Amino acid sequence: MSDLTIGMQLKKLRKQTGLSVKELADRAGVSQSYIYAIESGTRGANATKLDCIAQALGVPVADLYGVWSY
Repeated sequence: MSDLTIGMQLKKLRKQTGLSVKELADRAGVSQSYIYAIESGTRGANATKLDCIAQALGVPVADLYGVWSY
């Protein structure tokens, strides 16, 4: 899956939860610029940070990949 696709999924989930980039970044313990870079597809995310972001969103990390989780 491309970085852009993950970024689009991240943005969709962030908006669904009603979080701003700042709120998500604060909850996940990453910078706002990191969230922006992932959402725009200009930067990939490592597994550890994706896990933190998924936890902050309250979703399984598989949801960031657009994969169904059971």
